[in-house]
Amino acid sequence: MTDTGSFRPRPGTGGLRRRKGAAGRGAGVRPSLEPTLRQGQRLTMTPTIRRTLEWLRLPAASLNEAVAQELRDNPFLVRVAPESQGWAQPLPDGPASPDTLPARPPLLERLRRQIGLMQLAPEVRAMAEFLAAELREDGYLDSPPDAIAARLDVPETLVAAGLSALQGCDPPGVGATSLAECLALQLMDRAGLQRAEAEAAVARLEDFAAGRLRGMDRALGLDSATVARIAGVLPQLAAAPVQDSTAPAPILRADLAAQAQADGSVIITLDRDAAPLLRLDPALKSSAAATEEASELRARAEAVIAALNYRSATLLRIGQHLAQAQRAVFAGESEVVRPLTRREVAEALGLHASTVGRAVAGKAIDIGGRLRPLSEFFSAPLPGADGSVVSAHLVRRRLAALIAAEPPQAPLSDAALCAALNAEGVDIARRTVTKYRQWMRLPSSAARRRIAAGRRARAAQAGIPID
Repeated sequence: MTDTGSFRPRPGTGGLRRRKGAAGRGAGVRPSLEPTLRQGQRLTMTPTIRRTLEWLRLPAASLNEAVAQELRDNPFLVRVAPESQGWAQPLPDGPASPDTLPARPPLLERLRRQIGLMQLAPEVRAMAEFLAAELREDGYLDSPPDAIAARLDVPETLVAAGLSALQGCDPPGVGATSLAECLALQLMDRAGLQRAEAEAAVARLEDFAAGRLRGMDRALGLDSATVARIAGVLPQLAAAPVQDSTAPAPILRADLAAQAQADGSVIITLDRDAAPLLRLDPALKSSAAATEEASELRARAEAVIAALNYRSATLLRIGQHLAQAQRAVFAGESEVVRPLTRREVAEALGLHASTVGRAVAGKAIDIGGRLRPLSEFFSAPLPGADGSVVSAHLVRRRLAALIAAEPPQAPLSDAALCAALNAEGVDIARRTVTKYRQWMRLPSSAARRRIAAGRRARAAQAGIPID
């Protein structure tokens, strides 16, 4: 399967147009009906492509549940046991173990349900669903609308309409392409503002944070009560659309395994328990054309096999590239992940960045018995000392270490953390420190101080000495 995107323009046909000839004007001649062709664009997504994109994103536990359902529904499919490529072993008919199921429907499924309830034109609905599948795990959209329009060769107005529908979904902020847009979308939802009003308020974020509200009503064209409401809502906004800290962490299973060799090379293999191998039932192949239903089931089975094969091949290619790009980490020689982006990997492999994003989402690799998320190996570069670059992953680890070592009674503010990192040669802004801290689900300095005070109070009540 080539990585050319999921949509293709298709010419449509117009209706019948009534036209009067010159001779018919006032002469009692009936006007003629002449069929005409109209050129248009319509977005289509074949079931095979849709399933391939969905299954590429699924983590191992969810994939096995989806495969189990297909095996129960489609007699043409059988599972090939990893020990023997010639022995078919169907999955059990019973439900999967509860600990392998997600606690709630995945984000993509929730968004599609909401989009399905909207009154949208078919092409706008298709675009909104496509954009939903393009989202990162945190709900952001990496590619700007004009780049998506150019890649799909569709009008930017269509992408904008689909994005507008997506951004109308819950959670607020989903589909944002930047932090400012994410905050503006949340502000529209929480404070009941129009888009332009919310964007103007976010542009004055530093003034709101510093409490400089005098004259803000005139600057924004809002009444003082609305300005006060915005000031109360802004501290409650999240840096990412999707960050449910109350939800249980997803259960990771290794999709890939890395084995270091004596010569320093690393071999990457697929874990067949996480990526099951399916084939058509030989006994039913000849009966595929017997009925229309049998033909449809066989076509669906072939699409499922193609989706699984593409997922496995894509994961294996990405794993092999990561093993080369991050060789020291994979060989166990270092814990430092060098800066590497999804776009770099996509360009090296001839894929699109969104394909790489789907492939690594929720996936893990077993490196010498240690399970590590594939997302760990992608890290944007930050300027370091002497013109060098430092991976954002390493900066986050250092940030967590600084917070872990801080005095509980005097936690470090984001400004102090920023100064400490600057002193170590990392060129980082305070707002980036705040973003990384929130991404790691670490409380603010004020919240950490309250937590420490509460811990001391409980210890005092119990008569337990605490440093």
